Amino acid sequence: MDNSLKIVSKIPIIELWSAEELIEAKRERYLTKDELTEILKKYPVEFVIASLGENLKWIPVNKCFENWRSKIKDHVTNKNDRINLEEFPKEFAYIASEWSGNIQTPIILLEKYH
Repeated sequence: MDNSLKIVSKIPIIELWSAEELIEAKRERYLTKDELTEILKKYPVEFVIASLGENLKWIPVNKCFENWRSKIKDHVTNKNDRINLEEFPKEFAYIASEWSGNIQTPIILLEKYH
């Protein structure tokens, strides 16, 4: 299958892909908002947003801090189950997880619930 046509069909996802290739990485752990904040104090990351019915959205590492402050931070949940979307702006939330593998830049997957 052409990866550029691949969409998120279920969450949680079990693999990452770009338009060009499958990414050799695996989920290491789920993150709380505080844990993610601590990671970002140490180094930049590449965010990937997974939303049902859409392609994975890759946020380049040089835009990670800007996106964290303006679009992501207020939507990260500390729970991995039973999210009350009414507690979040615009009634959507992200479950964050850290991925590692054959990658140069750390990847943080944000699975979107809305």
